[in-house]
Amino acid sequence: MPLDRLEPILGSAVDTWATVGVAIGTIGAVAYALFRDLVVTPRRRPKLDLRFESTGNDQVVVGTAAGSDAAHVRLRVANREGKDTADDVVVIVTEVRRHEQTMAEAKPIGLPLTWSSTSPPLTVSSVHPGSQRHIDLVHVDWPAGAETQTTPLQLDLTPKPAGGQDILDPGTYEITVEIRARNADAICYAVLVSWDGEWSGKESIWDHLRVEPPRKVG
Repeated sequence: MPLDRLEPILGSAVDTWATVGVAIGTIGAVAYALFRDLVVTPRRRPKLDLRFESTGNDQVVVGTAAGSDAAHVRLRVANREGKDTADDVVVIVTEVRRHEQTMAEAKPIGLPLTWSSTSPPLTVSSVHPGSQRHIDLVHVDWPAGAETQTTPLQLDLTPKPAGGQDILDPGTYEITVEIRARNADAICYAVLVSWDGEWSGKESIWDHLRVEPPRKVG
């Protein structure tokens, strides 16, 4: 076949295969995007948990800026291994209810807890995969005078509510919190905290301030 007649055929074949190649590339890109969005991204989405252990360092007595001591109860926000870093994590206290009260008598809060050991106090942080960070839940300031005086329990909220909802008299409370993050599903927990308002020395403070492990709700 003369070359001048073969060239259009070859050109058409090249154009056809180029079109097929582009189509295959497009289909591959779409398939990868679907696989990433439907399989990879959900599997790597951060999975957050809220933890507490009375035998660990979740209960500590630390010095305050005023030069006194305070007994702190801290929770741990953990992100599971193999996940992406959880960004913009915040733990919101949604409500507080005395244990003997009904749900209708719950005190709405809607303010974040403070990440432990942050100065100035921070309420937003990241949690890396396979790691955990402490967040302050409640504390009791060491009495400045006689240890027989009644000292309230304080929620570690930032900012402090104007109505004093962070001050809790001795009693048993169910504190409901919600963990939120920019790239993770929100999850809600309830924490039971009991404070009898008594003091009998730093060594026995945890006999008077008791906390149960968080339980998922909702």
